Amino acid sequence: MSNTWEAGATPWLRRHQTNAGYGTEPNPIQCLFCGGQNVKRSSTDHDEDPGRIELYCDNGSCDAREMVLLVKRDGAHSGLRADVRALRLVDEGKLDVHAAYPPEMRSYSLSEMAKLSEGVVERRTRKPSPSEE
Repeated sequence: MSNTWEAGATPWLRRHQTNAGYGTEPNPIQCLFCGGQNVKRSSTDHDEDPGRIELYCDNGSCDAREMVLLVKRDGAHSGLRADVRALRLVDEGKLDVHAAYPPEMRSYSLSEMAKLSEGVVERRTRKPSPSEE
């Protein structure tokens, strides 16, 4: 197996692990974060995208369970990819992610919460049968 890789070629991991998905992978690799031999291709990894590999660490103690390996510079046109451009804008301070996508936090008053839950109690309560009415 060759140690060279050219832009657009199938990455080694996809040749090493031919199936992406759930279950136990017979050819796991080492996790970059916890060091365990538990990393496999994620079920969301797409074979047709050689510049982006989605990985999953099967170690229950690893906090970095899902990760993406993204090629930022490959000698071809990876710099034109939307995900690479977005990362460059964040790195350069030109894109404030929190301002562009503010967290959706909403506080409710007690009266608003009561109004939102009106139908919930009714659905949990048994309706009387016609003979009980």
